Amino acid sequence: MSISNDEKRRFERIFHDAVTHLLPADGAAIQCNLLDISLNGCLISGNENTANCQVGNMLNIDIILGEAVSIEALARIVFIGDDKQIGFQFDEIDIDSITALRRLVELNMGDTTLLERNLLSLSTLSSTNSAL
Repeated sequence: MSISNDEKRRFERIFHDAVTHLLPADGAAIQCNLLDISLNGCLISGNENTANCQVGNMLNIDIILGEAVSIEALARIVFIGDDKQIGFQFDEIDIDSITALRRLVELNMGDTTLLERNLLSLSTLSSTNSAL
């Protein structure tokens, strides 16, 4: 019996449309569209400018939520789909960005119990990764 990707996920994903800039270390910013986001990562719609992206690459991501609100993170590519969708896992995120992300998830989730479970999973995941 195989486990689907949805069953493997620890974090609820929020469908949200936002302009997203990928900032590779060796190139110019690439503008894409955010498809969904969670406390642990995001999925973007790639384009012809993301053709060189590979699983394992680290990129800075800037997700524009509003005039003065954005989420900035260092993220690792964990998935690339045939339809140019690219899945990222957040590796580093600053306090202002995680605060904005938490608020976005909280407003869209509507279930504080589920939000707290996601936050607990995130802290458990972080402590496991730091022990490695």
